[in-house]
Amino acid sequence: MRKELLILGVVGILGLIAYPSRAQSVELTMDIFTSSVLSQTTTMLNNNAVMSAYENSAGKRGTAGSKAASSAAGRTVNLAYIPSATLRQQTVQELGRKLQASNPAAGQSFTNAFGPGKADYSQLFTEMVKQSGLPANNAATAFAAYLEIGYAIVNDVRNESSITPAMDRALQRQAAGILSKNKGLTSPTAVARFGEATKLQAIVLYLGWQSARQHGQASQFRQNIAQQFRKQGLDLSLVKLTTEGLVKK
Repeated sequence: MRKELLILGVVGILGLIAYPSRAQSVELTMDIFTSSVLSQTTTMLNNNAVMSAYENSAGKRGTAGSKAASSAAGRTVNLAYIPSATLRQQTVQELGRKLQASNPAAGQSFTNAFGPGKADYSQLFTEMVKQSGLPANNAATAFAAYLEIGYAIVNDVRNESSITPAMDRALQRQAAGILSKNKGLTSPTAVARFGEATKLQAIVLYLGWQSARQHGQASQFRQNIAQQFRKQGLDLSLVKLTTEGLVKK
C-alpha cells in the first residue's frame, strides 16, 4: 500500500508524538504498539486465525492465494461495513484508556495525536489504501494493511513503492480468507469493530515506524516488532510479499 501521501498527512502528527529524548523514543512507541496492536488484535482475532495467517504465509509460491480463496469460500462473511462517527470515537477512546492504564505517558502521546479535534485515523487510513484501489471500510483491507506494515518493518523495506497495488490486493484476498475462519466475526457489529480497531492499530504502527526512522532507531524498532509478531505465531522474516500474497522465502 503506497505510503507517500500518508507521509505528507502525518508530518504534523509525528511532531505531536515527540519524545523528551532519543532514549525514550522507541520505548514509548513500542508501548503504544504492544498495548494496542497485540492486546486488541489478539483478543479479537482467535489463535486459529493467527495460525492460519502463518500457514498461508509459509505456503509454497502459487498456493497462498488459492488457500485464502478456498478458506473464504467455506463460509460467507461480509467483511465490508459502514463505520459511524460514534464507532470511530469509541475506537480511539478504548485504545486511549488501555494505553493510559499501561503507560500514562504513552496514553497522553496517543491522545495528543488522535483525541477529539486531532488527527482522524480513518482519513489517514483511506489515504494509505487509496492507490491500491482497495475499499477502506473493509476488515480484510485493515488486516492486510496491518500485516503489510509489519512485513515492511521486519524486512526493512526502504523503497515502499516496491510493494505494488497487485501485491496489496493479493494480501487483502489472503486476509479475507484468514478472517473468514474467525468465528468471532459473524455479525456486522463485530466486523465493524474489528475493522476500525485494526485500522487504528495499523496507523499507530506505521507512525511508530516513521518515528523510529526519524530518530535513527529503525534497527531496534524492527527487532522489537519482529519479536512481537513471532509471539503471535507469525515470523515475518521468513516470508516475502508477492502478487500471490505472503509466501515462504
